[in-house]
Amino acid sequence: MNFDIAYKVMLPALQFFAEVTHSYGWSIILLTLAVRIIVWPLVAKSTTSMMRMSKLQPQLKELQNRYKSDPEQLQKKMMEFYSKNKMNPMSGCLPTLIQLPILFALFAAFSGPPFGDKLIDVKVNVVEKTQDLKQAETSSNNSAYISPDNKAAKIVVFPGESTVAQGDSLNFGTRAIEGELSKDFKATWKVVGPDNKNAQGPESDPMNAAISSDGHATFQKPGEYHVIARIPGIARNEHFGYLQGLGKVANGLDLLKPNNWDTLSLIVLFGATMFISQKFTVTTPKPAPGEELDEQQLIQQQTAKTMPVVATAMFFFIPLPTGVYLYLVVSNVIQTLQTFLIMKMPEPAFVDVTDGDSSSSSNGQSSEKPNGKKSGEANGTGNGGTSSSSKKKAKKNNEKSGK
Repeated sequence: MNFDIAYKVMLPALQFFAEVTHSYGWSIILLTLAVRIIVWPLVAKSTTSMMRMSKLQPQLKELQNRYKSDPEQLQKKMMEFYSKNKMNPMSGCLPTLIQLPILFALFAAFSGPPFGDKLIDVKVNVVEKTQDLKQAETSSNNSAYISPDNKAAKIVVFPGESTVAQGDSLNFGTRAIEGELSKDFKATWKVVGPDNKNAQGPESDPMNAAISSDGHATFQKPGEYHVIARIPGIARNEHFGYLQGLGKVANGLDLLKPNNWDTLSLIVLFGATMFISQKFTVTTPKPAPGEELDEQQLIQQQTAKTMPVVATAMFFFIPLPTGVYLYLVVSNVIQTLQTFLIMKMPEPAFVDVTDGDSSSSSNGQSSEKPNGKKSGEANGTGNGGTSSSSKKKAKKNNEKSGK
């Protein structure tokens, strides 16, 4: 499903922006901006909910302390508190879950053509006897391909998964099941196994199996082999600003090499922009005078500090194209600006639900009664419980008696 979204939505959008700007770097930035605009309502709802939930913590803790000996009443008061304040504890998670298919589709679009090569893997079992031989028409997996003239196609390898006899050969090729391949399209081939089944690993010993540049494969030793077709990404080596290749992949110690410092800088920028964005979004709980943070608040505080570091460290070891990191940095910057705008919006006061206590909302305003009136306004009374109409009558009586 994610590949279908990437192929039918994300890649056409990338192609459109690339045709307009003549740059896949700007295409990534514009696609990122478009996606952030589309998901803005979900982001606003999620961010507002998380910020309000953070500010709710002192009130929730007060309820927990007050009704800790009565779990049933505590649950009732918490539900009432959420209801009065129009809050749902899960409302911050749902928008994020809805966005996940879009995020996965973006990664699928950035991780293959046009920004990087994509491997199509076909398993071949070589047996000693000639019985029970079989052959699928095409490979079960496929890859997108963007041509230099910005035409998209979906490519499969033929034949697909096969069982052949020792000494047999197969002629592999590629074809488009959607779109059209340009005349100059050419996949590169290799065969791995039987001792190594890693598609990224070295080729098989020619004495065991070999494949020519045009896809003619021979198998001399029984075992499990994998024929790999590499689909090229046309923008893999495209420069953008100081970035030396949008499809360049480097991780681990390779990032310390001078030719990979551009990728390293994007990973560091990702961590920095994530930290700034989180500073806006996450409100670190502060204990009341004379109190200490409870275990949940300590975990929340520690998570807020370590999450950017952990996420950044993770990307040091995950091999992703440089274009993916460009997307992540731009996305974080836009999200930070969106969060800043959300913080400028007026925020409604919290409503206290304590029983019979004189209480106020968290921002110092008068708490609301269930009927929506503020304290002291019920039944039309004001100062000292005297209504305005009663004051007028008293004034008239005084005037009459004065006469």
